Amino acid sequence: MLKYMFIVLCPLSFLKADYQIYSKLQSNLILQYNGSNHFTHNPEKCYEILQDFSEQASNFTLCSILNSKPITLCERCVEKYVTFRDKYEELLNTTINGTSCRSIFISQDRLNAVQEYHDNILSIWNKGNCNGCFDWIQGKPSLKNDTIRFYKMTNDTMDCIVKNMDPDNTEVCNRCIQSYMQLDNFYKTLSSDSIGVDSVCMDIVDSMNATRYIWSKNLNCCKLRKKPEVVFLCCAGIIAILPLIYYLTVRFCGPIRDLPNVLKQSRFKQTILRSINGRND
Repeated sequence: MLKYMFIVLCPLSFLKADYQIYSKLQSNLILQYNGSNHFTHNPEKCYEILQDFSEQASNFTLCSILNSKPITLCERCVEKYVTFRDKYEELLNTTINGTSCRSIFISQDRLNAVQEYHDNILSIWNKGNCNGCFDWIQGKPSLKNDTIRFYKMTNDTMDCIVKNMDPDNTEVCNRCIQSYMQLDNFYKTLSSDSIGVDSVCMDIVDSMNATRYIWSKNLNCCKLRKKPEVVFLCCAGIIAILPLIYYLTVRFCGPIRDLPNVLKQSRFKQTILRSINGRND
């Protein structure tokens, strides 16, 4: 029995091995075929660059996912992004013995995997306005002065909140409102609008949103603004009813009461009086 099983399984194993060899050979031939009815050998250097590119794409993807919440992607993943960008440029611009690495891997089929992965990573970076966090000098990033100042003001505000926490949250609001308002006003100067989603680095936007949430929701410090709002609403209400008071005053207290009675009579009454007087005559 074992003899027959061995006879059956051996051809299958040889067939599997032959298929793997054939598949690898076929892939190599496809990569090396230049479309001119003969085959050429693609440079090994191009495959080395492709290997490095794939590793850098993987490194940035991992970093961006791990720093997606809270959003610190721009600051913590910038080095991986720069390396990924440089490796892609190397892949595009490298030519070995007249063969361009770009012509081997970019836009050669409908899948176009290399270009698609590059564009997806670039889309994440641009969607977060990450370039806005940095000054770029000869392609090298360094944090902007505004970015550094924002983080310092944020740290000062959070330190104040932590140091002055109390059960009722009354003292922390009074003691830290100046730091918070300075931070909020500075954030508004970073963009043409108060939200800044379309122009401010996403790390900064997310940090400011988190600080606002703590200030308004967790600490309920926005109640300090109720008194000025009440005063404003009262003033607005008084201004709104002034026209009504004016018209009522004119209607009932105006000089119309001092006019002669003949001017108050309507034309209809005057017509009736004239007809009665004519009959009497």
